[in-house]
Amino acid sequence: MRTCRWVLILLFLAAVLPSGALGYPDREALRKEMERLEEYLQKAQAAEGPECAPVSLAAAQSYLAAAKEELEEGDLWEAEDAIRLCRKEADGVWAKILVCGRDLDRDGIPDREDACLNDPETYNGYMDEDGCPDRAPRRAVLTEDGIEILVPISFDGETQRVLPGSVAVLEEVAGIMNENPDLRFSIQAHLDDRLPPSEADRVTGMRAESVKSLLVHLGVPDGRLEAVGKGSREPVAANDSAWGRTLNRRVEFIRIP
Repeated sequence: MRTCRWVLILLFLAAVLPSGALGYPDREALRKEMERLEEYLQKAQAAEGPECAPVSLAAAQSYLAAAKEELEEGDLWEAEDAIRLCRKEADGVWAKILVCGRDLDRDGIPDREDACLNDPETYNGYMDEDGCPDRAPRRAVLTEDGIEILVPISFDGETQRVLPGSVAVLEEVAGIMNENPDLRFSIQAHLDDRLPPSEADRVTGMRAESVKSLLVHLGVPDGRLEAVGKGSREPVAANDSAWGRTLNRRVEFIRIP
């Protein structure tokens, strides 16, 4: 009789007390907690969670999905366990995002991508993405006969204007010219033999003028420069191979006595 009395008391309490008073999970509370966790994880996903905390974020999302499924099936205990595991994984996600997004040397490159955490990047057009200080390799050097460029100059095939990718080498050429104000230079453009001679003369003339205009724009006085189109008359290699034709398509900076 005593056992039956306790059973009746428990059944009565379960009927009149709010869910959770006897330790049973509350469906509405679980649902609200899942909504909170879902919003939290969506924000982490939209931030840098996938890059900074991929394992923790994926685990939290997996546990949340399991909690939803258990709640849908009415298994509140399993849903509560899954939520607890989701919360445990989610707690560390934002901490990892904050650490991951730090930029200790304040060079604009986050620490997770920065190969030199304490030394800022030198932005000079050379390996500007690794986060390390550096010096760009020389693209032009002054010689006894003129200025030798170590990187070829590229041109637009229709307008014959210097392409943006070649501006850096001409900036170095202009720097050398401005450091030696007593020197004058002949800008000589050359081609391979694939165009008729008259057309080659026209194209190289346009290229030489394009280079000269850019150097003047970079501060070199016009009177120190002359532009000459050499056509295909002065090859430095045989034109019977792609490599030879590449060598013949060139721009030279020759000192004028």
